[in-house]
Amino acid sequence: MGKKRHARRLVKAVDTNVLARYLTRDSPQQADTAARILQEPTFVSNTVFLELAWLLRSRYHFSRIDVADALRTVLALPAVTVTNRKSLLWAVDRTLDGADIADMVHLVSADKAEAFVTFDKAIARTLKAASPIPIETLA
Repeated sequence: MGKKRHARRLVKAVDTNVLARYLTRDSPQQADTAARILQEPTFVSNTVFLELAWLLRSRYHFSRIDVADALRTVLALPAVTVTNRKSLLWAVDRTLDGADIADMVHLVSADKAEAFVTFDKAIARTLKAASPIPIETLA
């Protein structure tokens, strides 16, 4: 009968390409636009965070250290909100020890689970006992 009203959202979620333009400045005009957007309250989902790491490594050929620095830059932006900043920083730090960023983001995204089950024995071997949740490796 009447219009249904939705609560006003105060945060914009950004796509990977916005973060990539901001970090790489490969398109100066888009980089400036991205910088303006990232000064406003924005949300970066774990999937966008993960895709950004993949994009920087595969398309831009960033080293592991440069990817980690770029991801920390995003996490340090004052207007950026993520699901769990501390967990994502933990994931980034583990990549510098040789862990795969995708595996680490999967782990921190599964924080409500009883365990993380995988056939990949290297995940548990890389982390030893430092995982945020137990890792069960399957044979």
